[in-house]
Amino acid sequence: MPYQSLIPVVDKFAAARALVVGDAMLDHYVVGKVERISPEAPVPILRVCEEFDRVGGAANVAANITELGARAVLVALAGGRETLDATGDALRQRCEIRRVQADLILALDHTVRKSRMLAGPQQMLRVDWEAPVALTAATRARRAELLARHLPDCDIVLVSDYAKGMVDAELLAQLYASGKPVVIDPRPQHCSLYRGATMLTPNRKEALAMLNPDGEITDEDLGQRLGEKLNANILLTLSENGMCLCERGMTPLKIPTRAREVFDVTGAGDTVAATLAAAFAAGCSWREATYLANAAAGIVVGHVGAAAVAPAQLQAAMLKVESSALKI
Repeated sequence: MPYQSLIPVVDKFAAARALVVGDAMLDHYVVGKVERISPEAPVPILRVCEEFDRVGGAANVAANITELGARAVLVALAGGRETLDATGDALRQRCEIRRVQADLILALDHTVRKSRMLAGPQQMLRVDWEAPVALTAATRARRAELLARHLPDCDIVLVSDYAKGMVDAELLAQLYASGKPVVIDPRPQHCSLYRGATMLTPNRKEALAMLNPDGEITDEDLGQRLGEKLNANILLTLSENGMCLCERGMTPLKIPTRAREVFDVTGAGDTVAATLAAAFAAGCSWREATYLANAAAGIVVGHVGAAAVAPAQLQAAMLKVESSALKI
């Protein structure tokens, strides 16, 4: 692939419009140093140096899209009765900062929040605030209303499914019926819902859980067989082994990772899905979009916590890839 030829495509992201639907959350980070063990219990004591919040889940997908220069609208659930709870309000504010238009539906006892305790780059513990939810008829009606409002104005739909309650058969039926390309970052427990999606972006573990093959299976066979099962294209993310794109009716494409050093894979799947969707909406083929998504993932895993990629960063990464290829 002539990487240099993809660099101008990044400038076209500005015209792309994405609708992101799924499970949004607030990611809270506590970063410090460990210098001693607690006298109360055999656990390390984290001396806090800093703490901060970032958008997570579907909100991070939307923020990745806007960071790339495209436009994104987010439809997701949040906590609160008549007004947003404190976590939901913090999520909304951070969406605004990231230039994401967020339509948050009050349906949860409390907005999903994940706190990660880190000693330097090493994650020690994650604490989740979440509760199972069964959507009421009123919530489903509000969701359908918001989707009907935003679908005509988008070029592509990206579903970020964290199995927290937003994604169900009714939701996906409405999205499929719109005729828009639908990219899904999936969860195995919802496998039966995904049949007919345009593109799925599972990692290898998720794909194995959805296909449940007998014995060993290659990445190429895994992606192709899952695609046949769900009548969808599959982009299989393989961590340090890169990616494998399996388009229906085409030879699988496997490309190596572009990460030089991995510090944190948090949110890398969000970056992959966001870049893939933005590139396709900007006119790329799925193969071209995969090369761009792989380059973007190689950037974000070199940062601590969920990160995003700016157009200039992505273009610079593509130039480095091209230069390295010319030296071989």
